[in-house]
Amino acid sequence: WWCVCVCVCVDVYESTNSVGVQSYVALAKGPLVPSHLLICPIEHVATSASSTKDLMEEMELFQSALQKYYESEGNETLLWERTLPTKGVSHMHYQLLPVAPRFVADAERNLLGEAKRLGLEFKQMEKGATVKEVLGNMPFIRFKFGRDALSYIAEVDPQADMRPLFPLVRRAVANAIGQGHRANWKRCLTDRKDEARMVEAVKSKFAKFEPQFDDDDDD
Repeated sequence: WWCVCVCVCVDVYESTNSVGVQSYVALAKGPLVPSHLLICPIEHVATSASSTKDLMEEMELFQSALQKYYESEGNETLLWERTLPTKGVSHMHYQLLPVAPRFVADAERNLLGEAKRLGLEFKQMEKGATVKEVLGNMPFIRFKFGRDALSYIAEVDPQADMRPLFPLVRRAVANAIGQGHRANWKRCLTDRKDEARMVEAVKSKFAKFEPQFDDDDDD
């Protein structure tokens, strides 16, 4: 998955639900639930702190549309992103997950509790604030539940052990919704036929919420 221009990812469009001008929506690799989705830039961007205004605005349009899609099925939206030191290349992306309202409080409590145990302190961001304004180019994890909720963000020590931090949000939510055995994405990999079925199912439901984009290059 990740950026189409940089990554050798020949199957990316087989898992793609919607393509914009600068970003696209795709099924998450090893999805926690069938409509666990990603919003990714088409061209490589390492972190939202270095992204352009146009890219952020387009990703926000996708985010809003996906929230409406999830809400149409009675779910709240969990969105998270992270920029953490890695041996490979860091790729900016949003992960979005539908969460039944009855699980939201437990999921948030699990997440904040596990973060505290790992030495992370999540703080609420002011409405309209950007990652760059809050933390500059420091490593971070950010999450939010619901359409109008404020984001929580935690600065990450670049020297910290990243192994428990990469799966932090997914693990906390998986446990809250009774899917702890699916916390590791590698255990949730599916074959291409199942993946294609999930993509088509999401496409058909998301179609009426999908934003429309004008690509100036086509004029």
